[in-house]
Amino acid sequence: MKKIGIAVAVLMAVSASLSSQETSGDRTFGYFNRTEAGFAFGVGSFKTDIFQGLQKTIKNDEIVFSLQTINGIHHKGRVGIGVGVGVEKWKHGLFFPVFGHLFYDVKPRENTFFGSLGLGSSIGTRDSTSYYHKGTGAFMAQVGIGYKMNVLKRLRVYYEVFFKYQAILSTYSNWYADSIPPVVVDYKVPAYFLGFRIGVSYY
Repeated sequence: MKKIGIAVAVLMAVSASLSSQETSGDRTFGYFNRTEAGFAFGVGSFKTDIFQGLQKTIKNDEIVFSLQTINGIHHKGRVGIGVGVGVEKWKHGLFFPVFGHLFYDVKPRENTFFGSLGLGSSIGTRDSTSYYHKGTGAFMAQVGIGYKMNVLKRLRVYYEVFFKYQAILSTYSNWYADSIPPVVVDYKVPAYFLGFRIGVSYY
């Protein structure tokens, strides 16, 4: 966490410096902030306990509500890179993602489609249920496409659909016919989500 804090501080300092570089009537580099709220639902399934050679498969039934904010540097408002932090309330857990963010507008217009990419890690816990074991957050990746609309001189609204991968560090039990208690195995649970978010950005 200390390294993340240092990285964010450096990014903010560089952003402030670059935001002062302006061309005639148009800023070449500058600082941006984007704040977003959204929801997502689990897709696909994952494997869990093994009983006498047969492994169970569980549907990903998670529902996630999220809030996040991203701060970074943009070039003429069309392409930007930043650092994001957020909070995610899962149906069976609570996570705090920290990630790098990249966006790119399809056309150099105030109203246009865009793409985004996020890579990072989620800190938190997925609670155990009667179907799977407790887990903690790990690597995450997300990709999105959306549309942005200019509503004021430097204020934009974003609508985005996204696909997200979240690794959960957890365990499963391998029950052999003669194993009491079962063998507990560490593994990485692949969790996939499809979602929608809306946000506002100032730059």
